[in-house]
Amino acid sequence: MSTQISNKKLKAIVFTDIVNFTQLSAKDEQHALELIEKQRQIVKPIVEKHSGEWLKEIGDGLLFSFDSSLDAVNCSIEIQQSLKDVDDFKIRIGIHQGDVFIKDGDVFGDDVNIASRVENFAPEGGIAISDKISKDVSGVKNIKTSFIGHRKLKGVEQETQIRCIVSDSLPSYKISIFPRIAFYLSTVLGVLFLIVGLMVISMLILSGKGYVEYSNGTLSEEDQDLLVYCFTHGLTLLLLGYNCLAYIRGISIRSQKFMLYFTYLYVSYFLIDEILLAPFDGTGSNFKFYIFILIVTTIVTIPMLVIKYLKKRRAKINN
Repeated sequence: MSTQISNKKLKAIVFTDIVNFTQLSAKDEQHALELIEKQRQIVKPIVEKHSGEWLKEIGDGLLFSFDSSLDAVNCSIEIQQSLKDVDDFKIRIGIHQGDVFIKDGDVFGDDVNIASRVENFAPEGGIAISDKISKDVSGVKNIKTSFIGHRKLKGVEQETQIRCIVSDSLPSYKISIFPRIAFYLSTVLGVLFLIVGLMVISMLILSGKGYVEYSNGTLSEEDQDLLVYCFTHGLTLLLLGYNCLAYIRGISIRSQKFMLYFTYLYVSYFLIDEILLAPFDGTGSNFKFYIFILIVTTIVTIPMLVIKYLKKRRAKINN
């Protein structure tokens, strides 16, 4: 018996799964079977409408593909909109772009497995997409996404950036609140330090003390320490806050993940050491340490800014 294998084709792969189907099946098997049939009746016409290829039914899951990432996304959005008002019937959808091939009428390929793993991160009634799909639809104004995270998928060497579609009233993925807290704390504290530093400079200038002493090279050590303290803390905290924002919005690289966790430690250290323990500590701060931290955060931030600029430039060229 001969085995026929088709040529590989680059496709947008869509994988769906009914939420809590195992529990539904254990509770009422007949109702679960009716849901599968209802799913087929609702979803298949929508897939055909968007020029999709109905590939396979895997238990309660569905697998279909499209030549266009945009068609895959629009089809998935319409599917979720169609199921929104159906009682006790929610599905998750995952979309990924990659090669598929068919062997003896069955569908194979590593990217098929990746699509099924991306689907696991979708919220109930929502749609999760890989970074490949996200890049393809990033220029479409009516499709909005939010960052889920950089996730390690089984069988994939590098972490995959996963986002979810939030336009058309679709549910969003609930990201941890800690990166946002770190962003707000770092930004607010950084701005306050810079404001204090600028106020100190203004007071020195208005009093005439700053200009005279600086021109003579005799600015007091106390004033120097205060200025260095304010500006190193301010700039460091602002850079850390920007790195947290980059992580939240999903424009970060691997180093930003490290900087996010470093921000947790740095802000926590600052709040404890400089505020809670300040009345009990009569020693000064180690400015060399703060300057070192400022340099490190600057070095980490610059590549991310360059990458962000190149992405925007590439998007404009593609459009």
